[in-house]
Amino acid sequence: MAASRTRRVALADVLAAAAAVDRTAAAAVGWRARIAAALEDLRDLGRIEWPKGRFDNAGSPPLPAWVARPRLPQPPRPTRREPVWRHELSWAVGAGLSDADVDLLAAVNEWLGHAGALIVPLRERSLEVFGDEKLLETLLLGPLFTPGRLSLEVLRAESCWPEVVQTVTDDGDDWLVVENYTTYVSLSRAALVCGFPSRVVWGSGNQVGTRLAALAVSGLRPRRASYFGDVDAGGFKVASSAVNRAAELGLGIVAPARGLYHLALERGPRRPTRSAPAGQRAQSWIRSWLGGELGPVCAEIAGAGDRIVQEHVGTAALSGVDLRILLGA
Repeated sequence: MAASRTRRVALADVLAAAAAVDRTAAAAVGWRARIAAALEDLRDLGRIEWPKGRFDNAGSPPLPAWVARPRLPQPPRPTRREPVWRHELSWAVGAGLSDADVDLLAAVNEWLGHAGALIVPLRERSLEVFGDEKLLETLLLGPLFTPGRLSLEVLRAESCWPEVVQTVTDDGDDWLVVENYTTYVSLSRAALVCGFPSRVVWGSGNQVGTRLAALAVSGLRPRRASYFGDVDAGGFKVASSAVNRAAELGLGIVAPARGLYHLALERGPRRPTRSAPAGQRAQSWIRSWLGGELGPVCAEIAGAGDRIVQEHVGTAALSGVDLRILLGA
């Protein structure tokens, strides 16, 4: 037991170890009884333990299916001592923060001891304080930045996001996020004609997460948000990123713009690409996200490494189209 690399040892290994030190014993009368007695002695000494209900009944007496070394008692967790908070962070006293949040604030507390007055972009400050240029972005919408707690003013930092290219048709809160710029332009023009949706946003491909973060930090929240991109593995990878990032930012569910995807399938020829096809997990997500008949069709296209580009849903395709109907408003 002491030499075993694992805590638990199967009965077969116990019997083999016993036979290795007494080669005549396995054929002797009372062999199993002697094994049982030895195991009971080890258990009484606190050296081993075994299961309550799993026994080998092939012989007499029954023997435990396995034996194991007892678990070592865990050392008591040391009492955590909070830092002596600077006045800017005095709200942390008694705030019931998690250990992880206390660690984050402790880094800020240390930085404040030598902070200057210079205001710098958010990622620069995040790198200086935490050694991670993106960490502060993930914290901005969390509990540490609620009113009366941490703020950009305390950190001498300024929000610094790429400009969000968008078209606003009214003061409503229906959003459409579009992967590619050309299609964004055509859909914006169609939205201005019919007055819907309220906000058409260029997602900028793989940069969609930063665009959504910029909108979230500015305090904007959609009542309903939808997304439209290319019908291929890459396009749905970006769509999945948008869905996940919106959830992280508290923007709610991003649904597929099914009417636009249907229009792309109707007007666009399917062509092969040199890009890697969507794997099984990605295809499953596509089927689930799009749903209905649309999901399996698009998943099959992406899984075959083919594509239909969203530019087929352009100015001509949208001429005379009411986006309220196409987007199911």
